Amino acid sequence: MKVFEYTAVDADGIPQSGELHSLSRQQAVSTLKAKNFIVTKLEEKKNNNISDIVAKFKGVGAREIIMFTRQLGTMIGAGLPINQALRILGNQTENAYFSEVISDVIQQIDGGASFHDSLAAHDKVFGNLYLSLVKAGESSGNLEEVLLRISATMESEENFKGKVKGAMIYPLVIAVVMIGVLAIMFLFVIPQIANLYDDLGADLPFITQIMIDFSRFMTKFWWVMILMIVGIVVGMKRLMQKPDFARKYNSGLLHMPVFGALSTEVQLTSFTRTLSMLVKSGIPLLEALDIAKETLTNLIFKDAAAEAALLVEKGKPLADAFRRYKEFPPIMAEMLNVGEQTGKVDDVLAKVAEYFGSQAERKTENLASAIEPIVIVMLGVMVGFLVISLILPIYSLTSQF
Repeated sequence: MKVFEYTAVDADGIPQSGELHSLSRQQAVSTLKAKNFIVTKLEEKKNNNISDIVAKFKGVGAREIIMFTRQLGTMIGAGLPINQALRILGNQTENAYFSEVISDVIQQIDGGASFHDSLAAHDKVFGNLYLSLVKAGESSGNLEEVLLRISATMESEENFKGKVKGAMIYPLVIAVVMIGVLAIMFLFVIPQIANLYDDLGADLPFITQIMIDFSRFMTKFWWVMILMIVGIVVGMKRLMQKPDFARKYNSGLLHMPVFGALSTEVQLTSFTRTLSMLVKSGIPLLEALDIAKETLTNLIFKDAAAEAALLVEKGKPLADAFRRYKEFPPIMAEMLNVGEQTGKVDDVLAKVAEYFGSQAERKTENLASAIEPIVIVMLGVMVGFLVISLILPIYSLTSQF
């Protein structure tokens, strides 16, 4: 969002001046003309405010979008005009960048644009899914209901992701501690002990010598290790840009023991929850499938969803389309078949999302519980191995006296 300083003359011939938030110079001129202003000067203001720069870099978080959407839906339901509700929300948000976005949306609405078109100028903030739902809500006259549904679904999705991530935090912390302990040992502790053994002229066991040699390599060539890590990361990113490699990689993830099943359920939870919300909001099924498939991060699932959508377009029932692809479990097709027969596809999709979500949460908790002792044992074994390999020369020295 750019900031423009303007001077103009209004319809009554009175000079006006101020600042205007707009995506482009052309849009700024259009906004001023919509107010019957004759623009005499318009310059882009350079923003050097560090806090604003940081806010733009940070962007707008999912929780902020959820709160904004819920409050907007509630205010509209209470009878407030949308531009008034947006002004209230824009004034109370603590995120400077989000406040600018809301301010621009208000200006566009005041200029005659629809709510959807005003939000579409900030598609990186709100996303295609959000915009499609808002458009459907405006078209059907149920914007309040759609906004509340969006906030509820987004909150469920964030809570689900939070539970999955939260269950893995403790094992991850232990793994980081393990790496930290090993780094300290090899970079600081072992070099000191190696110098001591050199001074004593001790004959080192094979295991101890390997540890010391590796420690000396890391101390002298630590930058090589960093370059290797950076090289692997950059190399993987480039390889992932190649469709064939990306699909093989994604397929490999799905076939991993334990993690593959968990990844499948996480993907299906997001997909079915989103599809349910879209259908319930009145968006046609084919369009809903096209939008919902973008929530899938695994290319194998995304391809399967796209191919299923093509079958639906040719007249196949949704349940039969999903049944064709092994990526979608049979229980999903069976439940959708019931939903199509009863005319409650949206409700059944919500139930499917709830089922896969609970399965994913349970597996995540079980996985975290299983990983914790394994990581702790690995940490103990590795530290114990290091300690023993460093103590062995001491026993060798004492036996010589």
